[in-house]
Amino acid sequence: MSSTSASPSRLPTFDALGATPPEPVAAEDAARAWIALFAARAAAGDAEGLISETLYSDPWWRDLFALTWDIRTFHGRGAVSRFLGDRLAATHFGDIELLEATYQTPYPALGWIVVAFSFSTDVAQGRGEARLVYCADQTWRAVAVYTNLEGLRSFPESLGSHRDFKPDHGKWTAGAAFSETPDVLIIGGGQSGLAVAARLNALGVANLVVEADERVGDGWRKRHERLSLHGPIWQNHMPYLPFPSTWPVFIPSNKFANWLELYADALEINVKTSTSAKSIRRNTDTQKWDVTLQGPDEAQRSVSVKHIVMAAGWPFKHTTFPGQDGFEGQVIHSADFRSAAPYVGKKVLVIGACASAHDAASDCADLGIDVTMHQRSRTFIMSINPGMLRASSSAEWEGSPTEDVDRTKFALPVHLAKHLAKRTAALIREGDREMLEGLERAEYRTWAGEEDAGAFFHLLRGSGYYLDRGASQQIIDGKIKMKSGVDVDHLTRTGVRFSDGTELAADVIVVATGFDDARLLLRDLLGGSVPLEQIPPIWDFDDATGEVRGAYRDLGPALPDVWPILGNLAWVRWFSKHVALQIKAKLEGVYSERYEA
Repeated sequence: MSSTSASPSRLPTFDALGATPPEPVAAEDAARAWIALFAARAAAGDAEGLISETLYSDPWWRDLFALTWDIRTFHGRGAVSRFLGDRLAATHFGDIELLEATYQTPYPALGWIVVAFSFSTDVAQGRGEARLVYCADQTWRAVAVYTNLEGLRSFPESLGSHRDFKPDHGKWTAGAAFSETPDVLIIGGGQSGLAVAARLNALGVANLVVEADERVGDGWRKRHERLSLHGPIWQNHMPYLPFPSTWPVFIPSNKFANWLELYADALEINVKTSTSAKSIRRNTDTQKWDVTLQGPDEAQRSVSVKHIVMAAGWPFKHTTFPGQDGFEGQVIHSADFRSAAPYVGKKVLVIGACASAHDAASDCADLGIDVTMHQRSRTFIMSINPGMLRASSSAEWEGSPTEDVDRTKFALPVHLAKHLAKRTAALIREGDREMLEGLERAEYRTWAGEEDAGAFFHLLRGSGYYLDRGASQQIIDGKIKMKSGVDVDHLTRTGVRFSDGTELAADVIVVATGFDDARLLLRDLLGGSVPLEQIPPIWDFDDATGEVRGAYRDLGPALPDVWPILGNLAWVRWFSKHVALQIKAKLEGVYSERYEA
């Protein structure tokens, strides 16, 4: 994916703008005037007029599939001018109508009018947001515009007025709509796969989910017994079916596993458990993917599908160390760590210092086990309460429909949003000061996050952080001992020798070194027919484009109609809709080429 470089930019504070808006701010009046001009210039296909009359001098435009069939950020007048010149008339961007306008002051020296609007293109319905700032010439202009694909005009989801209104469903049976010859095969029956399947069902697209485990949700049941979701419940709802309001803020993993099983049943998702994809091959004659599946009876069968959704997440990084074969103790990966109970009376070393490592070490400490954590690099630490709850308040999420909050959360370009994140991170860091100083005294090495933005980039990159669930105090109290600032040199017969020449005795070594490259799963399914370096990168933040790489769009031309979806529950909920809409658009012949300029 190519894109215009999204260079850093400061926030449009009153000082930067050289103006302060008059009080009280007449948000709706300003929004109506702006929308009228914006809509008129868009209807006329006048890209230059739209830019000069309605956008700030240093504008941003983020598009999620509405005008580009891609996730794109454009920054600066030159980049936005080229984008609009190419796509404004070509997509018939128009029918722009004001939905809502509110004046917000995220910080005392920053204020903008958030304008929500609807629009349409030749094939799509969309929703957008603009953030209007008061400029020195006493005019409100948009510093950032966001356009999001909401639906396909001719193919609405079966929701609301588009539901089935037939009065007689007396002959209904579960799974009646299941297809043995689906258009879409979804590999993985966790939250990502189920979310996409639910979205495809709502669009009338035949799909099949294959899940290697015996039950839906086993991917969570087989994890650490005390694991819970780290994000608060209001962030984590699945599409169409929110969690009960009586549930705890942080959902236990087994409870969530059962919910996924219930979700698959309630939304009539076509899941075959104990079934795994063994290989995929592109059939150049049919332009489909031939997939070999293996079921519970070990028998293999083939299916031919137009689209494959890769929803199996990341593979765990099974790091090995020199001398490991000679180690007389037990080496266990964090993915297989269920409980510390079998290790009572033994010495445990946990290699790693992020979420899984803390969970394992904390369980050991609770049982009085002699446990040491080896930290290989600095880690971002944030408290869940108050830190995480300050960054994601229940009032924000539970005071508005989840989709409305999602729209706003994904509206700001990443490189602009990070400046807001830096200010929030500073407040959280101050609140966590006592904990962070205690960790440093215990030789746990913390940092303020990339560009001092706290968890912001870590969540985008998927590594290097821990949201504290109690292990930090155990480290401060010495119940979890620390070994940091050195590397593992090799394993000895009785423990570990480090790069500084010191040795640590251990009976059990828990390897918690994070996730590996998501492309490895595809490479293995392809049987090596496509080398790893020819598969486009999946996940991690691309500093040049200002977006996450690879996920939520197909991997063509290298792997056409193969759609990776992964990430936390909020990202999966939001982007599962975009994946389903793109697939539906391709199947119905209304998908145009992805914008590559």
